[in-house]
Amino acid sequence: MGKKKRKKAARETSRRTRRTTESTTGSAIRDFWENIPLKYQHLVVLLFLLIIPSFIFSEVYFEGQKFVGHDRQQWRATAQSVIDYQQETGDDALWATNIFSGMPSYIVHSNKTFTHFDNVLRSAFSSIYIPLFPFIFCTLGLHLLFWLMGYRPLVSALGALAICLTTYIPIIVGAGHNSKLIAYSYIPWVMSGYWLLSYTRHRVTGLFLFAFALNFTLRAEHVQVLYYFLFILAIWFIYDTYTSYRNSVMPDWAKRASLMVAAGLLALAANTQPYWSIYEYSPHSIRGGSELQENGREGLDIDYAFAWSQGRSELLTLIVPGSFGGSSMDGTYWGPKSFTSGPHYMGAIVFLMLLIGLIRAPGRLKYVFLGSGLLTLLFSLGENLYSFNYFFFQYMPFFDKFRTPEAWLMASVFSFVIVAVMGMKWLYDSWHDGTLQLRALYLPVGIALVVALFFAGFIQNVLSFEKPGETEQIAQQVASQQNMSPDDPQVTQFAERYVEEDLKPARQDLATSDSRRFLLFILLGGALLALAATRKIPANYAIAGLLILAAVDLVQVGNRYVDKSGLAPDGQTSYDVVAREVRSLDRYIEDNKYADGVWPYRSFPLGDSPFNNAIPSAFVYPSIGGYSGAKLANYQDVIDHAIYSGPAGINNEVLSMLNTRYLTYPNPVNIPGWSVVYEGDEGVVMENQNVLPKAWFVDSLELADDARDAMDRLNRFEAASTAILQHDRLPEITPTENRSVDVTEYGPREIRMDVSADAPSFLVLSEMYYPEGWYTTLDGDAVDIIRTNYTLRGFEIPAGEHELKLRFDPRSHIVGSRFTWVFNIVILLIGALALVQWYRARFLSGKDGEIAEGDGSKTPDDAPSS
Repeated sequence: MGKKKRKKAARETSRRTRRTTESTTGSAIRDFWENIPLKYQHLVVLLFLLIIPSFIFSEVYFEGQKFVGHDRQQWRATAQSVIDYQQETGDDALWATNIFSGMPSYIVHSNKTFTHFDNVLRSAFSSIYIPLFPFIFCTLGLHLLFWLMGYRPLVSALGALAICLTTYIPIIVGAGHNSKLIAYSYIPWVMSGYWLLSYTRHRVTGLFLFAFALNFTLRAEHVQVLYYFLFILAIWFIYDTYTSYRNSVMPDWAKRASLMVAAGLLALAANTQPYWSIYEYSPHSIRGGSELQENGREGLDIDYAFAWSQGRSELLTLIVPGSFGGSSMDGTYWGPKSFTSGPHYMGAIVFLMLLIGLIRAPGRLKYVFLGSGLLTLLFSLGENLYSFNYFFFQYMPFFDKFRTPEAWLMASVFSFVIVAVMGMKWLYDSWHDGTLQLRALYLPVGIALVVALFFAGFIQNVLSFEKPGETEQIAQQVASQQNMSPDDPQVTQFAERYVEEDLKPARQDLATSDSRRFLLFILLGGALLALAATRKIPANYAIAGLLILAAVDLVQVGNRYVDKSGLAPDGQTSYDVVAREVRSLDRYIEDNKYADGVWPYRSFPLGDSPFNNAIPSAFVYPSIGGYSGAKLANYQDVIDHAIYSGPAGINNEVLSMLNTRYLTYPNPVNIPGWSVVYEGDEGVVMENQNVLPKAWFVDSLELADDARDAMDRLNRFEAASTAILQHDRLPEITPTENRSVDVTEYGPREIRMDVSADAPSFLVLSEMYYPEGWYTTLDGDAVDIIRTNYTLRGFEIPAGEHELKLRFDPRSHIVGSRFTWVFNIVILLIGALALVQWYRARFLSGKDGEIAEGDGSKTPDDAPSS
């Protein structure tokens, strides 16, 4: 029988089956959806899923605007010196000279050495890349995943909609967390690759897709997102291993598991650059911990890591988004986090179908995702479930490398949605096989209804609507403005009255409104389910209705929290947006930043949140501050323990050793050794009269016992004459006046200096000490870089005239780039092999090589097998 005849016979069989089903299920309304060919059902669903985000991002879809949010602007300002160098020279900068007095640039901006498919897509969709492309990719990946799992198009649509439009996604789009969004969009493809490897016979295809998708996720360079979802995959893998053992198919599972490991290693190898460099850098960053920590443990400080922990009661926002206010920007948020852009909301319909999936869906795979969702939900509580999370912080690999525990809710919502989709599939299947009974819905719908009624009626009684310490904070602000004591009765009464009469009523109204809204959606969803269970409408119509309700729900809430202040007109880039922030005082510093035309002085933007902001200072001139969540740990120690010390509140010796010539502030301040050199409407520029040059000789050396001793000495030394060393010995030097140093070349990859001394001397270079990748020669012979003044570099200089040359050539970048090319090509060759197999199966052997819906997949209780 020919291929066309086989397909025609299959379609006829499908029609007969539908007619038989309709006669047995007894629907009062004919199900037209079932008569639509499957490929067109997929097309309609995909078009629906791509149109829905336009109701939130209409400016991007129809007006040609783009999101250039806060973090995107910060990234551009931070990366500007790196981008400029790469455009001028065609070489990788590798070292960012404009932030935090210098740090490795691959933490700031990665120049990927392998041009992959994602680069092509980024270029093709450049004008609408964020958020349209990630939505397209995420939607397609989810549709593929649910198709492979055997779910019908309408059923899978709910999962794709809920996962792609959970409220957290519009929030990160508005905030400019582009790498997080892109990494998230690749996760469904990783899951699809895992499914192919675990549950189907298409092993080469699965190997390729798993490796390819992991490769893309790694290339997005937001490891935190991947880490969350690898956690889900790990639980899934353990479950599959157990079921394989139980069903005595371990040899086959071992082969599949080996392919998974191979795919993971291929993806990692294909990203050797930049991850080798990042791995190399991590112990020296704040992610590796501080030398000043008493326990000396590696990793983030736990208080820093647990910042932005989700409150226990705040988990209510998953179903009632306004229960803890909204955004800090509109003043309604009153939860325990210092501030937030909005809640993690998964939707009322998802909650309803989650209960149905949990109670009614067959199989045990649902417990894998339920368990993953609950466990990651507990992780999101961070410090609010301290003992539990402290254990994982101490002992779970890499757990201590990431901060912002609330972000774990991305994985929680993803997991819960999959269980909800299983509930939707149960509804479809039980309706079509005639087993759906109204009483089967009593328990899940009843639970949802009781929860909704409780919060609709009593939410004002169970929540306080007051942020911890809020009254005291307001009292402090009022007292400061009025030059009064915060303990003054008038101040405290005003603060208490303001909270009780202005803030709390507004918050109560929002919570009450959203709890009633939640009840409405539960009632509407329950009504659709009841109509389907009583055969008043087909299951597909009920599912379509639930899908529309979920879309309305998520779009309405998403529109509240997407920050559209970062929208830029068509044609404008992040560069243009940041350039608008440049002030006349910044231009003054830019015009006067060079000492002799070779190297620039640094500045201290004191009035611009200097260590959490790169705009506009780092965009225009080198700054001792900037914006990064992974700055050098030794530099962070200086920020925390040295820069703000001293009688004037600023340590002039430390600022001078960092080449800090200029300080910006809204108004003149009295700081000894500083004078106003520019004054304008935006603020003033003050000049350091005692600033040190890029490199200088010192007269005396001190050897610190350890890091804490070095920091103590840093707060009581004279930078121009003394150097504090962390070294195995104290070099012998002879102070002399016949010494000179001339910086002849200064750049992110190379620094050259002509030095001269008539006796052994010690030279201090105002560049950050980083032990990986910097190679130094004196007249062509290798010399040591000595850690000096806790965070700078120092060199022993023998008598005579010499050329001192520093070159930044980390082996991790050079060798890593070669590995990246090789293993990316290997992955593409595996893809070509999978394509050849599909072609041979379809066109040469006479078999249909396509992966049909549910082809090769098992029921959730089945172990992976051939």
